[in-house]
Amino acid sequence: MIKKLLNPFAYFNDKILLIIGILAHIFFTYIAKLTNSNFPDFLSIKKGGINFTFLDLLYQNTRNIAIAILCLFILGKIINKRTRFIDIVNVVLISRIAYYIVFITNFIPIINNKLDKVTAGVMSNNLAVLQESSTMIVIVIVAFIAIFFICLMFYYLYIGFKTVTNLKTIPQTFAFIATILFIIISTTILTLLIPQTI
Repeated sequence: MIKKLLNPFAYFNDKILLIIGILAHIFFTYIAKLTNSNFPDFLSIKKGGINFTFLDLLYQNTRNIAIAILCLFILGKIINKRTRFIDIVNVVLISRIAYYIVFITNFIPIINNKLDKVTAGVMSNNLAVLQESSTMIVIVIVAFIAIFFICLMFYYLYIGFKTVTNLKTIPQTFAFIATILFIIISTTILTLLIPQTI
């Protein structure tokens, strides 16, 4: 079972992975709406600010995922001509589930209260709140949770891409890393250049 969790792409049917990925994509986009969060780029989840509609959030999230799929599919075809589009779609969609789990912190009252307190303190230039040990402990815990699940997303991206493309060499691995960086940078730039609503 642990092996299946560590690399679901090698053990589960592609159609099952696709269904799970699409459902997670829609469900967590809805959670983003409930928590007043949005997806400005491939790597970020931002809370507050503009009150986007569900369709706006679905557009943002789908756009970022589509760019990742396109870039990784092109690289996959270069590495292995037999790379299938559905496999790359599954790699991106399933890996994002780890990324979405960060939303769990938005449903824990003590975390929300502490983060709101820090935000209010920073906005009012009252930095004394940063000296409260209980507040800083919560912030550090949340930061570690976020870092862990973002690393988990990158792990699934790598292990999934490696599985479906038969990636083997060090140059191919560097090409994968460069592609991920390109995805992050390009989606960040697009956030500044195109509307975030539909």
